Amino acid sequence: MNHFYNILRYTFDQKLSPIGMMVFFFILFDGVLMYLAPIIITGAGISESMMGIIIGSSSIVGMVFDYLLYRMVKTIHYRRIFLVMFALALLFPVFLLGGSTIFIFLLAMAVWGIYYDFYNIGMLDIVERTSEPEEHASKFGILRSFEGLGYLLAPFFASVLLVYLNPGPVMFFVILIPFLISFILYLNMAIYPIPERSKYVRFKESISLFFQRLIFKKEISLPIFPLLITFFINLVDTAIWTFGPLFSEQMGSDNNILGGSFMIAFALPPILIGWFIGSLVNRFGNTNAAQASIAFSSIFLILVGLTTSPSLLIILIFIASFFLAIGIPSVNAIYTGYINKVAEQRKQTETIQDFFTNIGTTTGPVIGGYAAEYFGLSHAFIALGVIGLAVVFMLFIFTSRINHNQ
Repeated sequence: MNHFYNILRYTFDQKLSPIGMMVFFFILFDGVLMYLAPIIITGAGISESMMGIIIGSSSIVGMVFDYLLYRMVKTIHYRRIFLVMFALALLFPVFLLGGSTIFIFLLAMAVWGIYYDFYNIGMLDIVERTSEPEEHASKFGILRSFEGLGYLLAPFFASVLLVYLNPGPVMFFVILIPFLISFILYLNMAIYPIPERSKYVRFKESISLFFQRLIFKKEISLPIFPLLITFFINLVDTAIWTFGPLFSEQMGSDNNILGGSFMIAFALPPILIGWFIGSLVNRFGNTNAAQASIAFSSIFLILVGLTTSPSLLIILIFIASFFLAIGIPSVNAIYTGYINKVAEQRKQTETIQDFFTNIGTTTGPVIGGYAAEYFGLSHAFIALGVIGLAVVFMLFIFTSRINHNQ
């Protein structure tokens, strides 16, 4: 009951709800472009494999920028961070909708990677500044719900836009509507600041310093299995968002249904899972829940690739996404448990978690693009499922060794 009470209390919190609404409209704007990106890029005559490389480049740019920002800036404030984020985000649809060459699309993805890095940093800063430490988890959870709702509705709006408009100036101005609403909500927060708990927030440890400590001092002892799960979940998520819109639109046109239906079904489970993930994980344990989530999601992804019925496809991708969504809070709980045991390695743990997240989001679009081109859109899901089963096998080996040594 306390979990549901906190959800209701924080959702309507005077500090949190304006932030949540700003996040919702910004992610709706971002999600529409995220859905349109592979369709627009391949529509310009670029192959699926090259499209995957282009989209994956955004994460590489984000990683490099994160390192440079750490080197150049020691203190941040969410008001400045979000202002730069909005300025850069405005450039993304300009390059994406007006692009026709690989260079312009790479430029668009670079802008995307940088402004999304600003978004993540700003979100961390605003929660840490405006709430007590014991409230962080609940408030991040609520903001992720606003975020998830934006990604849920984005395929619907993007698919409708594709039905009635071609990429161009008119589509650009329609896409700007949620962006402008989000910016107005940001301005309201900038003019009437939210009371802050602290003045400064430190960055996480830099990647270069982390590897110096890992290689030369050997101070990091984080088990590999949560990192593998983090890598795989982000790989699958970004891979499906890379070729999934193409598959979704193709499925819609072949069966005379809404093109975004498939991706809507994929985006829904992360919103629902937060209501009962706690009791599920407590019953089976974090490690078991995380490993099972990878195994079952992989099996259902393979089934997606073997199915042609549109209604069954929507059900199967929903179930696959549901199990995948279980893995995220489960593996986060593993990291938290490790930090509680080895508190002095908090920064290192957060840094290596981010590193494996970025590796997953970089390789996911590339693997998704190549799988879509050489195996076909439907069989690309089978490729992801096979990769998942290989990861499960490696997880089994690692956990078996850990249990044997104990």
